[in-house]
Amino acid sequence: RIMLTLSGSATARGASMATGSATAASPASSSSAARASTVMTTAMRARRRSDGCVAMHSRGLMRRTNAAGATRRRRATRTASSASGQSNFDKEDVAQWVERVRKEPWDARAKTWREFFAARANVAVLEVDVDSETVKANEIETHGLNFPKDTAEAWSRVKANSVRFRQNYLAVACASALFGCECAAFGAALVCFYAFAAFKSDVILGEIALATDGKLAWNATRVAGVNRATAQKATLALAVVLFVLSDAAANVSALFRSMMTAFMIALAHAVLRPIDLKGTLTDIMKDLKGAKSKEDLARAAEAGVKGFKSWWSNRRDAEPVPVVVVTKDSRRGAAQQQQGNQQDPPRRRENGEGAIDVEGREAPNRKFLP
Repeated sequence: RIMLTLSGSATARGASMATGSATAASPASSSSAARASTVMTTAMRARRRSDGCVAMHSRGLMRRTNAAGATRRRRATRTASSASGQSNFDKEDVAQWVERVRKEPWDARAKTWREFFAARANVAVLEVDVDSETVKANEIETHGLNFPKDTAEAWSRVKANSVRFRQNYLAVACASALFGCECAAFGAALVCFYAFAAFKSDVILGEIALATDGKLAWNATRVAGVNRATAQKATLALAVVLFVLSDAAANVSALFRSMMTAFMIALAHAVLRPIDLKGTLTDIMKDLKGAKSKEDLARAAEAGVKGFKSWWSNRRDAEPVPVVVVTKDSRRGAAQQQQGNQQDPPRRRENGEGAIDVEGREAPNRKFLP
């Protein structure tokens, strides 16, 4: 401001007068100019500091705004995931999953293969017999496996199916280990070990007896006329001896390969097998029956609510089943055959032995055999 005032007064007085005043500058005017320069330098430094503070404040505000937006997005995602019942594994879910897996006995009855593949009706066939006046209905079934809609549904399926079809996966692993062995002694050892497990379990012996229409007689002490305890000891000792005599390196390689194959099959099935209402209600009732205290009952109820929400959020509309009607009428067939014979009368011909073919038709003129 001082410099502008001085220059303004010099312009008003004229060029010569300004030159003279500039030439005859006194020490007082020099000190004034020095003070003005100091004031301007101080003002510029203050302005730079204020600009830097404003910029730092703006950057901090932008960072806080971005962090708050990211937090809101994460909270919204978690809220939507929990509301739809599609949450992934956490500590509580893992603990409940391990408890449910350990609760079932090792020789529990496996699910049927129709339930394993979620069999559903693909076509309904109605057979109408006019002569006997009967109607028969049959269904042509197909599997109900399908791909999940998203990752959350896949995790829900894995959590439910890995417990529900545990015995089926165990059977697949046993079969994979038996058919994948490279050493005959190791295969024989596996067969002996499976026999030992069958002799030890009442459930397995009961299933074998039902499969053979009661031909296998067994009770608590004897199996097929042999002492049960003796059979268990003999099969276990033979399995150990055969396993020792087999090739260890080949056994480890074959067993690892078989287990990986069984794991991939089980994982693929657990992801593709949809959660149905029947299995969900069965799991809920099983958990409620196994509760022994109020805390167990509360946990079972909470798990049941989660399972029902998961099924409800992932349910899909049932596809319509086409119906095919097949009519069997001998009278109608005879009438149609007679009508066809009238339209195309048979050609009577006689061969060398005197036989007459009344149903003969003249073959069309083709280059290949009819």
